[in-house]
Amino acid sequence: MYDVLAIGEVLIDFSVVTSADVPQMFGSAGGAPANVLAAVAKLGGRCRMVAGVGDDAFGDFVRRVLKSVGIDDSGVIRVGARTTLAFVHIAPDGERSFSFDRHPGADTQLRPEHLRSDWFEQTKIVHLGSLALSHEPARSTAHRALDLARQYERVVTFDVNYRPALWPDPREAVEQSLRVIARADVVKCSEEELHLLTGRRSPDEALLELANAFPETRFLGTLGRDGSLAVIQGECRHIPSIPVQAVDTTAAGDAFFGALLYQLTNEANPDAVRNRLQDDAFWLSALRFANVAGAMTATRRGAIDALPTLSDILEHMPA
Repeated sequence: MYDVLAIGEVLIDFSVVTSADVPQMFGSAGGAPANVLAAVAKLGGRCRMVAGVGDDAFGDFVRRVLKSVGIDDSGVIRVGARTTLAFVHIAPDGERSFSFDRHPGADTQLRPEHLRSDWFEQTKIVHLGSLALSHEPARSTAHRALDLARQYERVVTFDVNYRPALWPDPREAVEQSLRVIARADVVKCSEEELHLLTGRRSPDEALLELANAFPETRFLGTLGRDGSLAVIQGECRHIPSIPVQAVDTTAAGDAFFGALLYQLTNEANPDAVRNRLQDDAFWLSALRFANVAGAMTATRRGAIDALPTLSDILEHMPA
């Protein structure tokens, strides 16, 4: 039994930084679903990645990286397109923006027939990210994954993870995301994504609006250095983070979500995972843990390489 099965992109992140006015670039394996799995795996969970990669050196590289952190790559399939490349532009305060080489990228070419039903039977959580929704056939594959998750009564988690460069019209991103949200058990949104989905400037009001519209779904809001938000007993609760000096926030949100999924699945069978969804005390504790994971990741450059271990997080947990 695996803890988390993720369907989506695994790619190469090229980080662009400027030192002494000279731009420099370095590459690492990334992609939000892969980063989330790596966060779970580095904490001790069992994970499987399902993704499309190219028959190229980049595809070989990302598979080696997944294996190196303990992720099962049996669902990583070579498809007829180049491995997707992402370019991450990092500002002095650690915040970032993205551009992509994806015309088409291999991550968009994953097809429904690539999915095996036993992968869904053998996992506790099925995790999706929104990049799979931006192009076919990956969009249909994501919805086939949701069908299989429902068939085996598995918990579904979804990361809105909006990237403007991949959506010509943001309204389509909202429409596609809401289709998945309606079928998800846990949804993570950044402050910007909460505004995108609801039009509200206040993250608290936006989170409450979504929670009222989809009462069976747990919505989580990430606020960067200010921690996270969750709706507990009809009220929006703010869970603070720990203070750190951020140098690169590329995988901080993925570390947050991965740490949360680790908490959901650790020492639990599939039924216990679903029971934890209803436990408010569990959520408050798990979100404190996840906040520390995100904060620790922001202090290091890169994506998978920056993710913390369990001892890292426990050492920095507030008393």
